[in-house]
Amino acid sequence: MSAISSLYKYSSVTAQDIERVGVMTNQMHYRGTEIGIWQDVHYLTKPLVSTSIGKPIEKPISNEDGSLVLVCDGTIYNYAELKQSLEAKGHIFATESDTECVVHLYEEYGYKCVKHLRGVFALCVYDVKQQELFVARDRMGEKTLYYAEIPCGVVCATELKAILKAYIDEPQLDVYQLVSPIRYTGPVDNEKTYIKQIKRLGPGEYLVVNANGVKRSTYWDRHLLRETRLDVSFDEAKKQVEHLLRESVDMCLRSDAPLAIMLSGGIDSSLVAKLAKDTGQEVHTITAGYQGMHACDERDVARRFAAEQGFIHHEIELTEEDFNTCFEEFTQYMDEPITDAAAMAQWALFKKVKSLGFDVLLGGMGGDELFFGYPYWNMLGESYALKQEHESLFPIKKNKKRFVEFMLKNWKKVLYAHHPYEISDKALCYWMRNDYYRFAENARCTHTNEIFALKDLQLQLPFPNVARGKEIEAIYDFQIDNIMTRAYLYLSDREGMGNGLEVRSPLIDYKLVEYVSALPMEIKYKSGNPKYFLKEVLRGIIPDYILFAQKRGFTPPNTFVQNVVDGYKYEFFDAKHKFYNSVLADRVCSLLLK
Repeated sequence: MSAISSLYKYSSVTAQDIERVGVMTNQMHYRGTEIGIWQDVHYLTKPLVSTSIGKPIEKPISNEDGSLVLVCDGTIYNYAELKQSLEAKGHIFATESDTECVVHLYEEYGYKCVKHLRGVFALCVYDVKQQELFVARDRMGEKTLYYAEIPCGVVCATELKAILKAYIDEPQLDVYQLVSPIRYTGPVDNEKTYIKQIKRLGPGEYLVVNANGVKRSTYWDRHLLRETRLDVSFDEAKKQVEHLLRESVDMCLRSDAPLAIMLSGGIDSSLVAKLAKDTGQEVHTITAGYQGMHACDERDVARRFAAEQGFIHHEIELTEEDFNTCFEEFTQYMDEPITDAAAMAQWALFKKVKSLGFDVLLGGMGGDELFFGYPYWNMLGESYALKQEHESLFPIKKNKKRFVEFMLKNWKKVLYAHHPYEISDKALCYWMRNDYYRFAENARCTHTNEIFALKDLQLQLPFPNVARGKEIEAIYDFQIDNIMTRAYLYLSDREGMGNGLEVRSPLIDYKLVEYVSALPMEIKYKSGNPKYFLKEVLRGIIPDYILFAQKRGFTPPNTFVQNVVDGYKYEFFDAKHKFYNSVLADRVCSLLLK
């Protein structure tokens, strides 16, 4: 399935509820086709099913006796293994849907069923006998799920705007949550959204809703994985990571629909394509570039690699003309102000991928975040570690020898301050900071007759307070939680589904994430050498001209972005300064709140 619209009522479901759940479903019409309503006294659902991915079903999935009903957005990659195991236990499958395994797992394990799932998902299981609703989201947060507690019930949906338009008659604005993505790319809170009545279910979390109310719990937490360090050698770690990479890529290749791999010319997408080829399957790769000469264009590298590996290679060129309409188009599918300018390029790219006839696209998302691939974040983490080491030496009287040794080695960094970066809010997404404060200086917005002045907000994210030795991973927590999960993965889902395209990210498979997170830092990180460990894993698998090339990225040319900004007129905000983030946020709010 491709969209969840569900309602649990403490009292009885009414005709008005049926109408409102229908409105929710209509708000997400692009995600699939309706398969009709399922309801009983306390529960009502009207999901959407993808028209292009996998084998279609005609109604919500249930178990053998109909006592459990499932709606699910996503794909279960280990479906074949789970089905074999469950059939051995006596379970009978009625469909070819990969998600049917969820209801049978629920029969066996209850709430713990999610621990057996390997894939991306947001799901609702309704227990008819117990009159209880179980709601869960995948571990890394590749699929979204929102909910709101309303009079006499709880409503759940894949997208925020579905709940907003159907059930929130008088939305209350949380300006802090609205403005945070303008400053930091993505939302900074795991639960709160910019509509106070609507909450976000976090990655690795689940809800249980019954006559006693709503209980929110966590079944998987990436942050806790570092507490136990694996005692393995460097060679053992390399071998296991390669195994997990190959296993994840192999599972993500499982599809009944036409599939391609996004090949940028960088390490992450190249390893996905190469490991896919190693499975013996036919591999289609797609590389994109911008018209004209741009530093981020890696088509020449991708073309060379594709020829060497025997991929069926496709090239896409994005032009300034492609950008003229994509901002107006993709923002219709957004309901949170996620402010990454590359989203315009991604939308134009996904449109062209779909036009080539593909329904599933694999990419290299997560490689930089999991394997410390960003030089800036690495240096910021090292600065944080140096700062903590410096502070631990006070009072100097007790640590004279260590203090002298420290100063002899690091006196320049201390002398010129900031170690070398300032460990404060200024260092987080610094490239947005000046524009944000120019915008916020006189920006206002009005909602429900209340005027909000942005300069009155205190946007200061504190650095995590962590023990020495964990600073670099703590910096990457911000990168993963706020930027990758709540921005990049969010955009991949919204823009992919907006084009009828399922986007998969093998490099953030939870088993791979668990293993790498538990490795000692001395194995997986080397100062001054981003992705050192991953490069060592891939020696002899990926050619050196890719492994040791300078990182380029896929940021759109500035002129493409600036044209959008220059041609935009504020509708929701009243402000003098414009930049991409403020314009994007204004567009989203004007569509949903005006």
